[in-house]
Amino acid sequence: MSGLKGAYVSGVKTMRKAADKAGLLERLERSDSPKAKHVRTLFSIFDAQDMARMDLAWWSYPAMRRVGEFLGERPEARVFEYGAGASTAWLAKRAGQVDSVEHDTQWVEFVRELLADTPGVKLHAVPATPATAETVVRSGRAGHTDLDFAEYVATIDRVGGLFDVIVVDGRARVDAFRRALDHLADGGVIVFDNLKRKRYWDVISAMPGLRFELLKGATPTLPYPTTTGLIWRE
Repeated sequence: MSGLKGAYVSGVKTMRKAADKAGLLERLERSDSPKAKHVRTLFSIFDAQDMARMDLAWWSYPAMRRVGEFLGERPEARVFEYGAGASTAWLAKRAGQVDSVEHDTQWVEFVRELLADTPGVKLHAVPATPATAETVVRSGRAGHTDLDFAEYVATIDRVGGLFDVIVVDGRARVDAFRRALDHLADGGVIVFDNLKRKRYWDVISAMPGLRFELLKGATPTLPYPTTTGLIWRE
């Protein structure tokens, strides 16, 4: 975590203690105002347990609404997710089956505990391995560029079959997206978070035969908007 981001997160956690003691968090959460509810989430940065309790995925609100509508018409939907967390709990409430792969083995155990009483979820812990000269599946994220994510990306092959929704929100996202296309059911959608980041958008937007919905808006826990992309085959 960068120095500036770390300072922000630390500051929020300090303010949260004071806000909780003053009863502010409870008042915000009980409010009928979407703005107040969003302000409440700002105190939950990097708190997947709190987000799951509030029934939130870490995507833009417009994307959550759109995916929620899509799954509302498919209660038995099969979902695959790259990157486990609050979104796993959110998806499990709306789909028939969720398989989620996570590279961080410590984090996946936290998520496993978080979802202990949630049916229809299978978590796959697949850590990256040290990269070699032959490695072709890498992450562009700082601190991860010297790792091989081939087995992580290939988890969807081992689970097998077609999925109504595939979420790309973990490591090696471009490679994960390419693999996801092979497993997307007819009429299915790929949810690609932070799609407009240059290292993603420059590659994905140039692929033929795809239709994009770029859903930019406020995002839980963040003081700025983000863009979650929905991608369909034409």
